Amino acid sequence: MNITLLQLLGGLLLLTIPAYVFYRLDRRLLRQSAVVLCRVAVALLVLGVCLHYVFLWDRPVVSLLWLLLSGAVATAVYCRKRWLAIPIYISMTVCSLVVGLVVLLLTGIRGSLFSAMFLVPVMTMLQADALFVCRRGMTTYVLNRREHASLHEYLQGNGASPGEALRPFVARAMQRSYVPLLSQLLLVAIVFVPSLLIGLLLGAVSVWQSVAIVAMMLAAGLCSTVLALLLSILIYNRLHA
Repeated sequence: MNITLLQLLGGLLLLTIPAYVFYRLDRRLLRQSAVVLCRVAVALLVLGVCLHYVFLWDRPVVSLLWLLLSGAVATAVYCRKRWLAIPIYISMTVCSLVVGLVVLLLTGIRGSLFSAMFLVPVMTMLQADALFVCRRGMTTYVLNRREHASLHEYLQGNGASPGEALRPFVARAMQRSYVPLLSQLLLVAIVFVPSLLIGLLLGAVSVWQSVAIVAMMLAAGLCSTVLALLLSILIYNRLHA
């Protein structure tokens, strides 16, 4: 596949259809769409330049630095409160890296596990999953701890260990963050997974190998997000002990 500039411009011309519809129905929506698309274009341009050099140099140190930097930027944008961002960033990075390397090891790839071709896509997907789940779960955990501090003191006063006293809060955070995820998992498998399969098939990966990769990535995503949320709570408790 080799998309030329002319072909790219031809594809972008498809935007004229929704632009015309918005213009006829609601010009405010047209302006909002234009602003958002401009921001997306700038983000894609910056991302493309950065990834170009990451893949060009293809060194483990460069790939890891890129993942640390991109993860920090995503966390800072999505989690603006420091008490939320620091635990999530640390746990997201550690758990995604460990689980991602395990997945790459199980796939039996040829070459270095830290190659940008393999490490960057896998880590990016796992980091995104962990970021969304941890933000929701951590917010629930911290708010419940503040609103129901008497429950924690009551449990400890009745002989519960620190871990047992925190169990209801952790369980609530896990439920709050995973019930929406699990309820949408089938929808994700039907709507979004085919897009990933198409990308793999375009990369000359066989059908069943593509299905196996997607299944492993889904399992890795659930695993890394659970571990990341638990680690986030642990780090938060240590920082605010």
